[in-house]
Formats: sequence, structure tokens, C-alpha cells
Amino acid sequence: MKKKILFLCVAVILLISVLFAVQIVNNNVTMRSGKGAYYPVVTVLKKGADVVILEDGESWKKVKINDGKSGWVASNAFKKVQGTIDYGMMANDISDKKASTTLVTAAVKGFFESKMSDKSLNKDILQHPRKNYVIPSKYLEFKRNTYNGRWSEKKYRRKYKISKPKPFIIDESLFVVSAYVAAKFAADGVTTNLRKLNYVNNIAQLIAENTEYYDLPICVHVIESDKLFVNSLPIGVIVISEGLLKECKNESELACLIGHEISHITLQHGSTEAGKRKVKLKAEDAFAEFDKEFGTDTKEMDEISNEMYERSIKGRKEKYEMEADKMGLIYAYRAGYDVRGLTNVMRRLESQMPKSRDITKATHWFPYSFKNRINSLDKFIREEFKDRDEYKKFEARFNRNIR
Repeated sequence: MKKKILFLCVAVILLISVLFAVQIVNNNVTMRSGKGAYYPVVTVLKKGADVVILEDGESWKKVKINDGKSGWVASNAFKKVQGTIDYGMMANDISDKKASTTLVTAAVKGFFESKMSDKSLNKDILQHPRKNYVIPSKYLEFKRNTYNGRWSEKKYRRKYKISKPKPFIIDESLFVVSAYVAAKFAADGVTTNLRKLNYVNNIAQLIAENTEYYDLPICVHVIESDKLFVNSLPIGVIVISEGLLKECKNESELACLIGHEISHITLQHGSTEAGKRKVKLKAEDAFAEFDKEFGTDTKEMDEISNEMYERSIKGRKEKYEMEADKMGLIYAYRAGYDVRGLTNVMRRLESQMPKSRDITKATHWFPYSFKNRINSLDKFIREEFKDRDEYKKFEARFNRNIR
């Protein structure tokens, strides 16, 4: 009898293992030490990797791989899309590695090395475009304080459903072009105020968790400049000036601005613009194809980087801005913020819009369609968002960390 019971137990265990043994369907999937894109990287899994699910969750699953290591991967790793989700170099933690040592493609590497002598760039950001400003323990405390005495974060998310993720690819050329543009915006230097950096990045992480690509690491550099600018790059990096932070009156306004920039990333506006100047490469053999096409010629990369920077400072298409306005509000709403924050700060900024058409000025990113966008947002807010009393501005917390 005991042997039968033991046999049944073993059979059940084996059956469970088989049922929960699955394959990764997207490429360059990050396995982390905790449930969040801000936790350290354990390893990066390739498409087709076999894993055993130890704990099943809605957004994150704990898995074990063949070499015995275990960690957490996003549920997106198991969602088939028409194409693939591939974060490329951003899947790994490259914050302590020089970008120049991780590049493979000859043309990309040549472009990068040619920019190292450019004195108008922040060399540290060029080499390290993504930094780990979010400290897991402090971020979890930030989240607890955010939802203390309010609805749970899950309830806020249920109030507005979003679509499933679409194909999303970060290749090596997009990485270096993004690093170049970030370094150009960061020429005046990144603030050394760690409390401010942690706080701004905590807000960005909270917004990012309410997007379709909640497992893409987000990094916000606060630039020591009084100019008014904020810009996002396709690799999940955002640059925002001290001057623009000072224009915000509360956390909801800043959260909505960050939500807008994250939306440019999730809607892939920057990569779409860059793609118009890029060779269409096959994802599975992109590096080889790029080398075959260009060798060590960096002309194409120069054109792509100049195009992306000009788009950044001149302003994207009005269509893209309106899409990011609305999607950014949805993300902020799902995080529990007062979505009127965006129109409030936009009205103040409208009166300060630069009149110069000089595209070398970073402040020129403001498009000349502010009034149309504000009117469209007012209508969108009235029609889409309810229960406003449950959505907060967090003035006191903002003043403690920014003022």
C-alpha cells in the first residue's frame, strides 16, 4: 500500500512537471531575481529555451532552467505575437559595461567609435545609456506608500484594460543611435542628487508597470539644464531637464509627462522614424546582413542618428504626439494618478513655447499644435476617465523630492 502511495505521489509530481514545462516563444527574455524589471538579471533566455514553471502569475512567472538556475520572467515571454518581442542588448544588465565593448556589427561599432571624440556629447551616457537608478527595496516602499489607504494597484489596472503587446525589437543599430541622442541631450551633465534620481525613476517604473511592455527596463536621466525638454529614446531611456521638473507642480503632472514619453517607446514612434532610414533587416540575421550591406561604412548610421535627434528637438508628428498624449494618460490612470496633470502642465508650458526655429536648441521639441492637443485631451478625459476622487496628485511627496 505504501509503495502504491509513493508511486502515485511520484507520478503526480512528474505529471505536474510535464504540464508546467514550457518553451520561451520570444527572444532575449530576461530572467530576474525578483518580480520586476528593476531586479538584477540572472540570465537571458533565447527563443525556444525550455523552462519549468515553479510559480504561475499573471504578469511574472517563477521558472527553472536546465542548468538548475531559477528566477522570474515576464508572462510576455510566453505570448506569441505576429513577429517577436526582442529587447536585444537591453535584455541584459549593461549598466556596468561600456557599450563599445559589447557591439558586434562593424558599421555600428565604427559609428560608435567615431562619436567618442565628439566633445558635445556626455561620454558617460554614451557608454552607459542605461543606469540602475531604481533600488528594489525603496521602490517597493514607494509603491506601498502610493496605494496605502487606497484601492489596490490591481483594481486601478482593472479600471482600464489595454491591448496585448505587439512585435517589439531593439537591434544593435537602434541601441547606439539612441545612446548617441541621449548623450547629446545630456551634454550639461546628469544631476548628482540621488534622491531626486531615485524618485523620478520610481515614478517612471510605476508607469512602466502599467504598460504592455512592463518588463522593459526604463531609465530616466535628470539633466542639469534650465532648458525645458523631455525626450524618450526607443531603448527605454528618457532624458528630462531640471528646468522642466521645476515647471511641474505635483507628482501627477510629472507622472503624466513621463507616461507620454513612455508611450512614444511602447508605440514605437522613435523606432518607426528611424526605420524609415534603416535597411529592413531580417531579425534572425540582422548583424550579418548589416555588415554585408555596409561593411565599416558609417554614413547610414550618421543619417539615422541625425534624423532621430532632429525629430527629438523639432517635435514629432502631431499624430504621434496625440497618440502618446492619450496612451500616456491611460498608463497614468492605471497607476492611480490624476490624469488632468498633463493638461495642467501643458497649459503652463504653452505660454513658454520657444519662438525660435533654430533646430539646434533642445527647447524646440515643443510642437506648435499644443492648443489642438489640449482640446483633444480635455474631451478624452471627460469621456474616458471616471472616479476622479480616487486618483491623486501627491503634492507633498513631490515637494519633498523635487523642490
